[in-house]
Amino acid sequence: MEAELVALATAVVTALFQEVATDGWTRARDRMARFFGARRSSAATPDAVGSDLESARAALAAARRDNDEETARRLHDEWRDRLHRTLRADPDAAAELRELLGELAPGATVFSGDVSAGSAVQAAEIGTLTQHLHFHGPAAGGRPDAAVAVLPTVADHQLPLEEEPFENRDEQRARVLRALDERRASPLVRPLTVVFSGVGGIGKTALAVRLAHELAPRFTAGSAYIDLDEWRTAGSVDTEAILRHRLRRLGVAESWLPGEYRALVELYAEKTRGARTALVIDNAWSADEITTLLPHSADALVLVTGQRRLPGLEARGAIGLALGPLSHEHSSEALRKIVTAVRPDESPRTTAALARLCEGFPAALRAVGTLLHEHPTRRMERLVADLTSQLQERGLPVVEAVWNTTYEELPAPAALLYRLLPQHPGYDITPEAAAALLGTGFDDAEDALGALVRAGLLEMSPSASPAHGGGRFRLLGLVRAHATRCADRHGDPAEAEEGLRRLLLWYRRQAERADRTIAAKRMRRAEPVPELPYAPDLPFADEPDARSWLDAERRALYGWVGIAADLGEDTHAWSLCEPLWKHYEDHGNHDDAIRAFTVGRDAAQRCERADALIRLRCQLAQALWSGGRAGEADTETAQAVRSAEAIVPGTKPHASALEFRGKFLVWRGEPDRAVDFFRQSRDIHRALPVPNDYGVLLQSFLLGRTLRAAGRLPEAGAETDTALRLARELRHDRMTARCEAELGRIQRALGRPDRAVAALEKALELERRRGSTYDEAVLGEELAGLAEESGDRQAAQAYRARAHELRVRAGAAPDTR
Repeated sequence: MEAELVALATAVVTALFQEVATDGWTRARDRMARFFGARRSSAATPDAVGSDLESARAALAAARRDNDEETARRLHDEWRDRLHRTLRADPDAAAELRELLGELAPGATVFSGDVSAGSAVQAAEIGTLTQHLHFHGPAAGGRPDAAVAVLPTVADHQLPLEEEPFENRDEQRARVLRALDERRASPLVRPLTVVFSGVGGIGKTALAVRLAHELAPRFTAGSAYIDLDEWRTAGSVDTEAILRHRLRRLGVAESWLPGEYRALVELYAEKTRGARTALVIDNAWSADEITTLLPHSADALVLVTGQRRLPGLEARGAIGLALGPLSHEHSSEALRKIVTAVRPDESPRTTAALARLCEGFPAALRAVGTLLHEHPTRRMERLVADLTSQLQERGLPVVEAVWNTTYEELPAPAALLYRLLPQHPGYDITPEAAAALLGTGFDDAEDALGALVRAGLLEMSPSASPAHGGGRFRLLGLVRAHATRCADRHGDPAEAEEGLRRLLLWYRRQAERADRTIAAKRMRRAEPVPELPYAPDLPFADEPDARSWLDAERRALYGWVGIAADLGEDTHAWSLCEPLWKHYEDHGNHDDAIRAFTVGRDAAQRCERADALIRLRCQLAQALWSGGRAGEADTETAQAVRSAEAIVPGTKPHASALEFRGKFLVWRGEPDRAVDFFRQSRDIHRALPVPNDYGVLLQSFLLGRTLRAAGRLPEAGAETDTALRLARELRHDRMTARCEAELGRIQRALGRPDRAVAALEKALELERRRGSTYDEAVLGEELAGLAEESGDRQAAQAYRARAHELRVRAGAAPDTR
């Protein structure tokens, strides 16, 4: 009887103390106070007992916080002994105390001096049912009669509520489900571990929690959520405290939690062995923080989130899934749900600006929701302005603090690179360009990029490829704004300008090298930039490689022309326009070219470089007339010819000015007038001290094309044949392709479709090998037209599909798939 009373008292105190940090404490305290107050043997009133229990609660909470096992054990023993004395003085109180135990720990039963874990079974043989009662040595004082069993473990889904809006992430969810299905036949004994990484605010936690809720029915042993930031002090996670917390949730009595860390780990392994459980571990910084918390079960799922990838876990079989922004379509859909809840009649078109501002960040979408609910009648235009100001000046609530902390923990070179990256005008950046921006060598840049990627502040660009340094990196728009704020708060204007100047030089050098790889003998007026000591060159293997880089960097290169002028670097400004010319000819991006060549023209004029000024006037004129601005183009070409005749007659710049004047006249519909300009230009190229064979080739080609436009087809064919022979002799692939294409057009005009198709096919193949996607698309459309004329609809459809694909890839047409 005595042993049973001790066990009963111990079980009740254990159950009571497990309520210390829960919402059930008040009820448990009051129930215990009433029990003591009803006993004649107790001199204490219910209020006095309640006060004593509150004091014990505070002391126990402090002991747990400080890992003071001795104090926690002493408090447990004091209240156990107090209950035991009451039971000895009033044995009839045992029945009431058993009822109280049933309230505090439903299903617990006391018999034969022990507390069962909720089930008492007596039989000779029990099929496949196994009942586990875990005893880990005697309680305090070494008295075996004070032994306490583990309290019952139940399937408890301790997951936070889901956050809205939630949209898409279908690819990542499908990957997890597929991995779970594949594990069924796997002999592994480790849990399936999935690590969601990405910058703060991108929706990692929302995805992990959504998955855990969706999959809860599969995990009969329950689901749990641990936010490591709640257990982190001075950057270090208190793993021992988490283990104690998890073991308590798994049903281990407080007094049975071992004092030694190793014993805690062993007990956790025992309690999770074979369990079908799901565990969400939020805000992980490293693999070491996770390893000890992994359940010892092949039937468990662990979903980890963190800004950094965890290669230490991935090396041991974890699946790493990096999250990027939501697509514009999914952002718009999520935003539509938010707007509809507040303004059911709002037009979808009015939310487009808000969706663009959010840039695929769920945290930004929630900020929109907050604004809409705070100001349901405010004009949408004003809401857009308010959100723009908030995102650019203050960032996202909560997420901003996360990004600030992440920035503060960066190594100094990575922090400097982070502050400098917003200065870069491109969509993404290569490691070589980052080295130029940082200015301390390629190794430092590589390490800094790695630190930023691990911190979740930088991500691999969608355009990343093995070429040119093994990858490209980008700052997401909202993170770029945060980097700018960090530069304003922690940076030095001088460091930003120095970085810009280094990167400007590097870009100009690479653009010149790419241009020479494409056309080594083309006329240039700028002196090339020498090799730079602080950043390596890119390895341009061939012409397509060089063209690919120019295309990938087009946004940056056009931006650098304006930046150079703003920095007072006029020579760099006009010099950068030279390598941009061939890219413009291939891609026809008129607005970008007009802006850049206007800046270049003015810079050349300030530098008093007449030869460069004539050249820039001509190039600007072509972009102007191609953009429909005929009057300005007329002025520029006429002025270029007058300047050349007065300053550099009989030279290449003079021949170039005549050529562009002729091209403008062709565009304006005056091909007969243009013929004389091309002939004059060709005569100058032939009469140079060292004849310019390429100049002769180009003017012959232009003559042929112009004669075709004038309807003089036999003359056009003869001039184009001459140009084609010269192009082949010079092994000039671009001009060979252009001549073949022109011959095809002449044959088509002469009513010879078979010959036209043969010539255009040759041209298309050459342009494809050169990597000129613009010319390939144009030729594809022409061949599609010929196929339709011949009745071959299938061929026409194939040509058009390929041309559309190329235009979409270049951003020149919407993707209608």
